[in-house]
Amino acid sequence: MRKVILTMFLAILSGLSFNTAAQNVSDLVISEIMPASGSSILDDYGRRNGWIEIYNKSQGTVNYAGCFFTDDRNNLKKSPITKSDARTKLGPRQVAVFYAGGDGSDGTFYTGFTLRAGSTVYLVSNDGRTIIDSLAIPADLPYGKSVMKVAADIRQQEFKVVDEPADPSPMIVNGSGNTESGSAKLAKEDPYGFVLTVVSIGVVFCALLVLWQLFALLGKMMNRNGGNNGGKPAKKVSKKAGKGSGNIDPEVAAAISMAIAQELGGETYAAIATAMHLYLDDSVHDNESFVITIKQKPSQWNSRGRGFRQLPK
Repeated sequence: MRKVILTMFLAILSGLSFNTAAQNVSDLVISEIMPASGSSILDDYGRRNGWIEIYNKSQGTVNYAGCFFTDDRNNLKKSPITKSDARTKLGPRQVAVFYAGGDGSDGTFYTGFTLRAGSTVYLVSNDGRTIIDSLAIPADLPYGKSVMKVAADIRQQEFKVVDEPADPSPMIVNGSGNTESGSAKLAKEDPYGFVLTVVSIGVVFCALLVLWQLFALLGKMMNRNGGNNGGKPAKKVSKKAGKGSGNIDPEVAAAISMAIAQELGGETYAAIATAMHLYLDDSVHDNESFVITIKQKPSQWNSRGRGFRQLPK
């Protein structure tokens, strides 16, 4: 059973480490599109084609090999991305540009369709069915302008489409990257510190409540285990000597023996008094509550040579 639990635990850890090292293609976004390059960048053949920029918003490397680009919702596998190129791995917070030249055989970073104003470009997962992201090209987009998504907060990675035509910025993360600290946001939302005070008091109260519960539970466990008595329950001492109580003092037994010897005389009664002491002291009596049994022990009283043949008078 332990081996099964250990195997499951290791499998979970390996799965978590794999997800951390290699993020899913769902972390990709289409960050910018330019349908007509104009004075923009040149491709590997010196042509000024339109281009599509994708961005990895995760903290891990994404391998988008086998994914698809398309401008037709009914044909999601229109322009596949090859699986045989190691350059299809995109690092964290990095961008990659694909040229929309219309011929996918030109290379890994070329699509099999050209970009048209008024169309929508889709990035499809490697299963050929799941649309990862999309970006529509406005029909009235001016020449030499692009449409892009901007992250208002780079740390939160929340992208939104810019309403106005933008100046092309291929291979550059869109957005100014200016972020607002958490303290600045809290100062705006809670100028008088009321929320912060309530939260702080609540945290302290919850911590004290948890500590109180822990100490109460610990006290119950200590009482159950007998406190400091070596983990054994403490015995209750009875003040009354009774049958099998085992609490009679030796001095009491001696006094009984002396009193019987004084009144009646004879060693037999002294033996009876000693036997009573041993019985009350629980040293020779067994645990039967309904039978008085005195176990035989090797002693002078059991010697046949010293046995009495008649009771003393």
